[in-house]
Amino acid sequence: MRNRFVSFLGVASYFAAGNFHSISHGRLHAAKQIAHTRAVNTNSTNFARVAFFPNGTLSGLGLSSTCEDALYATVDCDDEISSVMTDGYIGSLDNETLTDLICASTCEASIAELYDSVSTSCGDSAELIAGISYLSLIGQVWSSWNQSCFVDLTTGQNCNDVIAKFDNVTSQADIATTDLCSYCYVKKLEMMQADAYSSAYNDDFESEYKYVANTCNLTVTDFNATTSVFNASLPATTSTCLSGNTYITTDGDTCDSIALAQGVSAATLFYTNPNILNCSDIITGTSLCLPLTCTDLYSVQSNDTCASVAVSNFISFSDVINWNSQLTWNCSNLVSPDPHWGSVLCASAPGGNYTGQALTTTSSSDATDIVDPPTGVTVAIGSTLDCGAWFVNEASLGYNCSSICLSNSIAMHLFVDANPSLNYTTCDSDLVTGDAYCVDPLTNWEYYSSNTTSISTVTAAISPTWPVQTGIDSNCDAYYEVQSSSTTASSTPAATTAISSSTPLTSNSTSTTVTPPAATQSGIPANCIEYYVAQSGDTCATVETKHSITAAQFLSWNPAVSSDCTTGFWADEAYCVSVS
Repeated sequence: MRNRFVSFLGVASYFAAGNFHSISHGRLHAAKQIAHTRAVNTNSTNFARVAFFPNGTLSGLGLSSTCEDALYATVDCDDEISSVMTDGYIGSLDNETLTDLICASTCEASIAELYDSVSTSCGDSAELIAGISYLSLIGQVWSSWNQSCFVDLTTGQNCNDVIAKFDNVTSQADIATTDLCSYCYVKKLEMMQADAYSSAYNDDFESEYKYVANTCNLTVTDFNATTSVFNASLPATTSTCLSGNTYITTDGDTCDSIALAQGVSAATLFYTNPNILNCSDIITGTSLCLPLTCTDLYSVQSNDTCASVAVSNFISFSDVINWNSQLTWNCSNLVSPDPHWGSVLCASAPGGNYTGQALTTTSSSDATDIVDPPTGVTVAIGSTLDCGAWFVNEASLGYNCSSICLSNSIAMHLFVDANPSLNYTTCDSDLVTGDAYCVDPLTNWEYYSSNTTSISTVTAAISPTWPVQTGIDSNCDAYYEVQSSSTTASSTPAATTAISSSTPLTSNSTSTTVTPPAATQSGIPANCIEYYVAQSGDTCATVETKHSITAAQFLSWNPAVSSDCTTGFWADEAYCVSVS
């Protein structure tokens, strides 16, 4: 699973990127402005303080100073509290360590203290937007924590983990009575029914609760969903269908049947079409925007995991997540998902395999040449330099990722791959004003060791003040003088694969291809001679320190990893830590 998890950065940008399908499919899940300081040591309970609203971001909104100060207060929680922030169904996190971090008792007490403070200082009337009070947002955090962390009274085991181990069945009647009437399951339904902060308790769960009450002889006075504390609606917006292909549903259509017929991911179809309320029973005549097509489809089996899907299709774990937008970062909603998106996935890149332009370094001005970024413009961290065209994100243009892709005729997945500082699901908020992004990567751009940059600004070439070898590119803008103590030798940790040789590598030695010891992501240079398999608990920084390389080198050799290491860095995958 991922070593660093997606964290909330701010409500406006986060929602604009469409990270929660439940925003548009359920009630408005709005205005969670959550920023955080990363925990220094996530293996202990000495957490960095988490702020739900960054200091200063609420100034000028008409709040009293007392209310504003209360909202800036931090809570004593691990920053992975963001993992449970949803107005949808809350299930098992499938990770005991992560569950323990989130469910620390100090966190719940701290959230309760914050709720009381905001209630006293702001009341119910202070609103972020009409119908969404600040107090209700803190209440939703508290409610999500409670539903994530309640435990069996006898065993002390997390109830969501208990429920996750129930046998898979096709009907209510097949559920074992001991499971159906267990404390955890009954309490789960009770909490969902009473939750005023979530849209998860729908007609299906209401029917389930009635069935459980009847079967288990429970006395329940109210099965109706509790009225929401939120009273806001989404403004009308004009959406753009990125693929340009639409489909009008007919009787009997499901997300899976459409996906199979159209060659698309059912997960992405559901994610990008908020007018699909039920994937198993889509209203006839509904107009849908079809995702980009993929050549290979895969139907999820009951015992599948994202890892098994990846192995079966010779792709990486991250490919499964990136190519199928509805899947969560930890793949917890692959089998029997809620909301149910179906079972058909893309097992190849949406939009097809990109062939790009012919790679050339000649001096002609043909469109097939490498085009330098505009002089004086900051290049986005990690963006490939094997590029035939650039887009400068000027504030006056007001472009988002979709409009950039449409105006430059580039598929979204390719745009993100060529510019790894961008994440597919948070692309709009990841864009940096003034930065240059590659919008036309050349053929085989991902296989060249010099294909990415971590330098901030393109500058003119420089002349060295000491002797150099012949053949060095005239555009070189940085030199390193080898010291007498320099060596090509390096230690090889147990989880590292490197070239083994009794003689040093020289410029005229026969090249040796190193087979990665585990799955890799796209973009690793062909001349990589040493790999490291990330372990649980690793971060980009620990890998860099362990192998005595800089962050710029690590990101250059592993361009699928984002500049802040929050995306593209996974345990059990191999990363390049040395090149020839």
